[in-house]
Amino acid sequence: MESQLRTLARMQLLDDQIGKLKLLQAELPKQLNSILEQVEQATANLLLTETERAELGKKQRSLELEIKGHQEQIKKYATQLTDIKTNKEYKALNSEIAYLKEKISALESTEIELMEEDNNYKSRVTEDKKALAAAEALQKEKEGDLRAQIGELEGEIEKHRNARNELARSLPTNLIKQYGGMIKNKGNQAVAYNRDGSCGGCGFNIRPQIRIELQLRKKIHFCESCGRILMDRFDDL
Repeated sequence: MESQLRTLARMQLLDDQIGKLKLLQAELPKQLNSILEQVEQATANLLLTETERAELGKKQRSLELEIKGHQEQIKKYATQLTDIKTNKEYKALNSEIAYLKEKISALESTEIELMEEDNNYKSRVTEDKKALAAAEALQKEKEGDLRAQIGELEGEIEKHRNARNELARSLPTNLIKQYGGMIKNKGNQAVAYNRDGSCGGCGFNIRPQIRIELQLRKKIHFCESCGRILMDRFDDL
């Protein structure tokens, strides 16, 4: 019976390794996705900034055309001043010229604001490009290795699973089924060790008589609370 207990303990060690590998198997794709998402987000940020700057450029060009149009109109009015005969018409035309100059002044103030805004966008584009370059560098550095690790993990899990299944061949079928059911339903822990008189799986207090029998290793014991296979640790495992 001790050999069966030792086999179960070895199987649990292998399942412990399988559990750790499965956690890593779930974590690595998250790391890879995070890296890919950083590149995607940095690309989107740069595109948005460049798009907004392009829209700002359209506003600047529209202002320039409007200012130019007003300036040309002022030139026309200035030419017409020499041909005006009445003082009333002269004042009206001068008033129109003054109005256009005020509009030009206001538009030029707006143009200066847009130029300052464009400088801010220029700085943002520079920073966004740096962020994208950093994200792409991280992707280049990590992606291949992470994909390789993800591919290797399944092989490692399969190797441990085969080793566990090979050990299980020496056990009775009903015991293998019990072990497998607990691995599935008890958080990957089918074997619980005596921990200072308590079940290492659930903390249930082990009766004194059972503690003695665990030391003798002459039968398979199950925790009276959680149902896990209960045993004392093997010093050489």
